[in-house]
Order: sequence, then structure tokens, then C-alpha cells
Amino acid sequence: ALFLALSVVWLLSDLAFAKHAGITRHYKFDIKMQSVTRLCQTKNIVTVNGQFPGPRIIAREGDRLLIKVVNHVKYNVTIHWHGIRQIRSGWADGPAYVTQCPIQTGQSYVYNFTLTGQRGTLFWHAHISWLRATLYGPIVILPKKHASYPFPHPYKEVPIV
Repeated sequence: ALFLALSVVWLLSDLAFAKHAGITRHYKFDIKMQSVTRLCQTKNIVTVNGQFPGPRIIAREGDRLLIKVVNHVKYNVTIHWHGIRQIRSGWADGPAYVTQCPIQTGQSYVYNFTLTGQRGTLFWHAHISWLRATLYGPIVILPKKHASYPFPHPYKEVPIV
């Protein structure tokens, strides 16, 4: 009877957690050289998926993010998830040789973290020398489904990075 009661409590706690858990969102960042024109000047710069600024990550509070970064350039690369609470994943938060080894040419790395207790717009950026000037983009963290914003729902959202 004790075993049965403990099993029911364990099962119910797992079901309650699953109800509030987010989904897993997959992103792929291909780090490549790209010709970009800004202010009437064309330069080759390091980009993510050919974009400058890089792609927008959109997720909900409680979601798990799996972001595969593939380095196709001759420079080492790391990505810093600026402002993200790296709970149980702090070793993968960007500063090369401080919290992680850089992703070398031809190599890849999968960043794996869960957005816990955060809402709003943050950003990601590179943490290697001058690459932080070209490798960056927004992270939009929406409230959990059916949760309200802590302010009136916006008419329109435009991330500014």
C-alpha cells in the first residue's frame, strides 16, 4: 500500500510538472562570411545564417533551447546568451577559455538551456574579439501560454538591438 501511494504521488508530481513545462525549440546557426552593404559600403563580415544582425530567437518562458552552432569561418567562435539565467548550463555561456572552449573552424557545438523565470527581450552575441560586432541578435522570451503580460498586451512588437 505504501509503495502504491508513493507511486501515485510520484506520477502526479511528474504530470503537474509536465503541464507547466515548455517545449524544445531547435535553432541552427551557420557561422559564415557574407558580403553586406551598409551605409553605401560593402564589406565581407562574419554572419549567422547570412544575416546581419543575426536571427531572432523566439521562445516562451519554460522552453528548452537547443541551438547548434556550426563554425564555417577561420576564426574561433563562442556565443554568449546575454542576460539568460544559465541554470545548470553555466559552462556554455560564451566567454572563450573562461566558461567554454571556443568552437573551432569546421566544428560545431550545441547550446542547451532552459528559459527559467524570465520574460522580455534579451540578446545573444559572440564573445571572440571583434566578432561581437557582427554576430548578435535578439532573444524574445514570451510569457507561458495563457499567462498574462505584466503590462497591457502590446499593439506591435519591434525588437531593437
